[in-house]
This record gives sequence, structure tokens and C-alpha cells, in this order.
Amino acid sequence: MAANQPDEITPDTITLGQPNVRTVAGVLIAWNQPVKPEFAHLARNESIQMGHIFTNPIPAEDRLGAPFYSRHNYPGIPRRKMTANEVAAHKKNYEWKAQTTYTNIYNQLLCTYVGWNSTAALVQLDARFRRENQEVLGTARQRDAYLRSIQRDPEATDEMKQATRMWLSMGLDLLNTPHHLFWLYEDLSYYHTKIHRVHDLPPLIYLCLRRNLVMPPRFKYTIFNVVEERAMDVILSAQSNKSVDELQKSYKRKLTNAIDTACESPNTCQCNKLWHMLYAPQPGSTESDAKYMTQNGEGRLDMTDFDISDLRVVIECSDTCGCSSVCPRRCTQRGQTKMLLVRYENEFIDFALRAAEPIRQGEFIVEYNGLVTQADTGIRRDESYDVALNLICPQLVINSSAIGNLSRFMAHGCQPNAALIETHSRVKDEDPLVPRVSVYAMKDIAAGEKVTISYYQEEQLKSKDGYPCKCRPGCTNTLPRYY
Repeated sequence: MAANQPDEITPDTITLGQPNVRTVAGVLIAWNQPVKPEFAHLARNESIQMGHIFTNPIPAEDRLGAPFYSRHNYPGIPRRKMTANEVAAHKKNYEWKAQTTYTNIYNQLLCTYVGWNSTAALVQLDARFRRENQEVLGTARQRDAYLRSIQRDPEATDEMKQATRMWLSMGLDLLNTPHHLFWLYEDLSYYHTKIHRVHDLPPLIYLCLRRNLVMPPRFKYTIFNVVEERAMDVILSAQSNKSVDELQKSYKRKLTNAIDTACESPNTCQCNKLWHMLYAPQPGSTESDAKYMTQNGEGRLDMTDFDISDLRVVIECSDTCGCSSVCPRRCTQRGQTKMLLVRYENEFIDFALRAAEPIRQGEFIVEYNGLVTQADTGIRRDESYDVALNLICPQLVINSSAIGNLSRFMAHGCQPNAALIETHSRVKDEDPLVPRVSVYAMKDIAAGEKVTISYYQEEQLKSKDGYPCKCRPGCTNTLPRYY
């Protein structure tokens, strides 16, 4: 099969001996259909994956056949693992890969291994283990720091504080129950982190701090957008997809670079030109004015007087700007730098995204990834996961109900601390301009705090026949009902 011919689209993985190429987009091709002639250049692009379905395959080194068979079937998570009896038949082998560490009831370091179930966890007293597993231990330290903050939190319930002991003081009952939902949460944390680690993104953690755990979220994890075939037709024909040279040939007004830029190469940066040619309000236009959000030298946005009802866009540099990958105007391209976690909150909110470390106002938090599809497809979907693309491709939305990343867990807040911003971004000008949406902090966010966005406009929060909002204690707003 030729490169990039339709098969499966998968999260980026590391193949020994092969260069590590970051996928910029996946393109879903209809079953039993050849690649369209107009997609030929996409098939030649090493950063584009094309296939009939998006799937999270189980990594090859984790496909271990064994008597233990998990009753849970989640994308990309192994269902077969080695039991303690099988492991005992092998001599101690440092080639086994550490998955996660805990502290047991005797204050000892306890390790679970990839491909082993919980009954085969080992106490590790060896200094060599610590030297060779710094990344695993570092992730566990970050997780435990958050859990200890729960123990000190006066607003945390006794049930939540007691639940932290599953990690901080692990007992034999949990270790001897490999079917416990706790281990499924741990597998989700580990295998989704593996997808992050390919591109030096921080680890992620899923938590449920309850006596009786609820089922963890079930979806396919991606760190790039997956585009339906009809949506890619829209993208390729959109004005925003044209190169800078193409746009300049048809643009009649005089261009100006009067706007300051934090680009490493300010004299050759093309971002301000793209703003004027594509998104700036035109004389006599009756459309809503778009706001141009530009990063400073630290990559942060000025969120002063930020209004969530405004249309807004961030434009990132490409190869035509002449800057490097560390340019302040390439935040979304570089990806998430702050560690985040997903925690089950309650029956009303379900799961929510929280910061595991402080985030400053104006900082990039995460990209909103999912399925790029037409807004009106006639096919039923959960539209509560839709993010509209009002400026870059108004006919399209990004939906993260079945395919997405951590950002799909951002809860509603009537006083949000984060915002979604459409992002015009591609590394190379020849790449398709797949619409992207970035999440930036509207205010400082403390470690442990929920990352919230507003799902509604202000006037929608005063509905007389709505239901009470529970985004924070004492909120008096009502949320609209959709029948």
C-alpha cells in the first residue's frame, strides 16, 4: 500500500528507526472510495494521515496474551495482562517497563508494570530503579502533590480525602482486585500520556475521588484534528486556505504592518498581512467586528477588557515568516506545556478539567481537538461538544464527543477563567489550513482550580424557565433548557 493511502488514522507513535513526524491532521475517506484527485497533494504530505476510521491501537509492546481478561473495553487500553503467577515464573528483569508508582501502607515505593495486572505489583527498594525511571516517578510526584492538596483543602469532603489513600497509602485489597475501576483510570492516564510523550507534551491524569467510582470517560484520544472528507473539501476551497502570495495578488487595498509583532523575524513576518487580508473588518461591512489577538514576547495574550461575545482570532507564524519553532507566535503549534488533570466532580458537572500547576493570565493552555465536520450534516451528534468556526470556516465545527483530547472536559463557568479562540495556524504555507481552536487563560488559574469556559452568552443565563446553574457555590444564574 502506498504511503498515506486510506487505512486507519491513529495517534502519533514512535517507530524505531523512523523519523518522528507530527501529524497536523487526519482526513477521513469514505469506505470503498478512492482518494479524490484534489486530495493527491494531501496524500503526499508526510504530516497528513488519511484513512477510513480513526482508531487508538494498543501499543505493540503492550499486547500481551494472558489468562487475565479485563471486563472493560476502552479504545487503546489493553484488556489482557500478566497475572502475579505468570510474572513469578520469570526472573527479575529490568527490561520490564514501569507504568506507575504508588506508596503502600508501609510507606514503601510500589510499582505497577506495563502488561502486568495489579496483583503483580512490586515493592521497589533498588536505587537503580529510581535512576532509570525518573519520568515515571516525576509524574507520580506531580499527581501526589495534587492529592495532598486535596487532603489539606477545607472544602474537600471526607469522602474525597479518604479516596486519596488509594494512591498515597495503597492497600492489599485494591492490589488484589484487578477488575476494580481504579485500574482502568490508571490505564487511561498512562496510555493517553504515552500519546502526549511522543511530542514532549506533559502527562495527564484521570481521577475519581469517590468511594464508589463511576465509569471513566470513553472516547478516542487525539492531539490533532480529524477532518471529515466533505469538511476537507470546504477547507481546501476556503479563502483562509490560500497562501500569502495568492491572497496578495487579489487583495486591492494597501497593506500595512503598523501592528506590532512579537515574531522573532518582525521584518518578514506575514501574520499581520493575513489579518488584514482575511479577518480585519472591511469598510462598509455590516458583519460583526473581529478582534485580533496577538502574543507578546512570552507568547501570552493581552486579556484586558476581554469579552467572550466577541469574534476573535489568533494568527500563528508559518515558514513564510522566517522564524523558528520557538517563536512566541507558535504556541498552538508547540502544544500544551502545563500539566492538566481530569477529575470527576458530581452528577451535575460530571468530569471537569483542572490545572495541575499554576497558569498565568494570557497563557496558552491547550488546543481544542476533535472531529472537524460540517455544522449541518443531517447526521445526529452531541452538539454540546461543538465549537463553531465563525471566522476561519463558518460552515464547519469541531466536535469532540467521540474523538478529542483533555479540552473536551472544560466545564461551564458563569465567571470563566479561560476562553476558546479560533487560530489560523499551519507550520508550512503549503499545508492545508485546518481550522484550529486554542484555549487561553482569561485570568490567573491556581493549581487545582477548574479550567472553565462560558457555554452561553450573558443574556442566556437569565432564562425564567431555565434550571439552576451549579458552576460555583452561590451562583444565581439559570441555564437554558433545550428540548
